[in-house]
Amino acid sequence: MERIFSKLAVSTLLLATLAGCSSGSDKQRQVEAIASHRATIISNNLPIEHGPLTIMQAKAKGSVVEIMMIYNGDGEVSPQQLVAKSVNYYCSNSEVTANLSHGVIYDIKVRSERGQLLIDQIVSIDTCSSLSDESKDEK
Repeated sequence: MERIFSKLAVSTLLLATLAGCSSGSDKQRQVEAIASHRATIISNNLPIEHGPLTIMQAKAKGSVVEIMMIYNGDGEVSPQQLVAKSVNYYCSNSEVTANLSHGVIYDIKVRSERGQLLIDQIVSIDTCSSLSDESKDEK
């Protein structure tokens, strides 16, 4: 009888563990689907010109949306300032923050017109949290 009970307990524990793994992989697939959808939406509208930045490419790699921009400015506004504004936008846009809270990550790469990497900025929910904390500290 004890042997049957211990086998039942082990089987239940194994099933619970497998169910936990399954839900984790389901969540990961969902996040990857969101990232893929966002990248497709952006990609379908390329190129997108916004001031001295032109978005040239958007693609998903797992849960990361990679956005490649070309900086074609004359130096009036630095690429760092433009990316900082972009991060502020991402962290204040409700649709983007909803994606971030699900686990989607944006990787913004800014290149010069000659292809030199100027900035590689990750935007995640943690990025937005730290921005929020910084703005609270300034007040």
